[in-house]
Amino acid sequence: MERVALRNAFHGEPDTAQEGTQVEGVGPDQVTIAIRSGTLVLRVPNNVPDNQVLSKEYMDEFMQLVLELEDGSELDIVLDSARDMADTRFVPAAERGRVREG
Repeated sequence: MERVALRNAFHGEPDTAQEGTQVEGVGPDQVTIAIRSGTLVLRVPNNVPDNQVLSKEYMDEFMQLVLELEDGSELDIVLDSARDMADTRFVPAAERGRVREG
């Protein structure tokens, strides 16, 4: 995992209250998490050749990503334009082990 603090971008002319002041830690952090493995599921018409499956057209219609994260957790993301839906499911590594056993 890599974490970087982002600073809010300043636009326009500073006012007298802003001049010479800089606040540390203002703004969100960007966190990058490595992916161990995963799958990408798309839904395409049955007459689409394999070499044309990976296209924006089909990714915009339906896409499911099942990702194993660096700590062994699983993140499942579903984007479905037909249902105007975006859904996520997170399974911590400890729970993934129990699901496999049971």
